[in-house]
Amino acid sequence: MPDPDGLPTPTPTAPAPLRETSGASGAWREPTRSLDLHWGGYRGRLIAGLAMIVVGTACVLVTTAYSLPFLLAGSILQPAGWAVMPSTIGRRVAVVVPVLGFSWLMLGGSGFAWCYAIVLAAWLLVRLRPLPTFAVLLLPIAASLVLPLFVTTYGQGWITILVMSVIVVGSAWLARAGAVALDSWQSVRTLRNQPGRLDAPRP
Repeated sequence: MPDPDGLPTPTPTAPAPLRETSGASGAWREPTRSLDLHWGGYRGRLIAGLAMIVVGTACVLVTTAYSLPFLLAGSILQPAGWAVMPSTIGRRVAVVVPVLGFSWLMLGGSGFAWCYAIVLAAWLLVRLRPLPTFAVLLLPIAASLVLPLFVTTYGQGWITILVMSVIVVGSAWLARAGAVALDSWQSVRTLRNQPGRLDAPRP
């Protein structure tokens, strides 16, 4: 129908499709995979770094007065592992000295089991986990309060190592699941807040 003022009538156009957020368009992706690595591949550095951290920490924990070379080997392997992990350089450098120092304290037995929480915190920091997921640190801390009630001799130290290692690994996976959930929630929230969405309330 012609416009009464003699002006051309604008042709109605279909609304432009909404842009999908990165979280809504695909599966969750490890934040460290998005980093621009200056050397090596992501998977190779992750596997090598994790292996050196685990072996280095194990060498420290099995050290006795008769096996001091293990302490030296662990004190070299563990920092090297953190240095290799794919992450920002600032986070990798920040965790090396604290984690190694608290790993030495673990030799004190079940009374120092809370030191495992420091290792877990370093892992969450290097893996770029969101701040709310750091709540999993309460799990090894709580376990460290209970263990000394049952582990009372130096010969039972293997119980502390086994139990705390399982708790730390489980907590790390729980933090990862939390990061996925938070990312999904944030993506949905961002999509709902987009202006011009088709189901938005009309004024």
